[in-house]
Amino acid sequence: MEVEARVLELEKRVSILSRALYLILFEEGETFPKNEIDDLKKRLNDYRARREEFISLNGMLKDVQSNTSQKSHK
Repeated sequence: MEVEARVLELEKRVSILSRALYLILFEEGETFPKNEIDDLKKRLNDYRARREEFISLNGMLKDVQSNTSQKSHK
């Protein structure tokens, strides 16, 4: 159950990122205040430094499918 909740959370994040990417590519640009840009850069750098702590969505989905398959064979 915990894995499925995590997958749903990650899917929601992917959806948000997808919409943001669409806006960046196809809509008018938006100007952000310097403090927000600095904050986003800091958060991105923090993520890059900790990237190995994260797992891939594809890997997690394979685990979920494997667990689901094992449960249905029992």
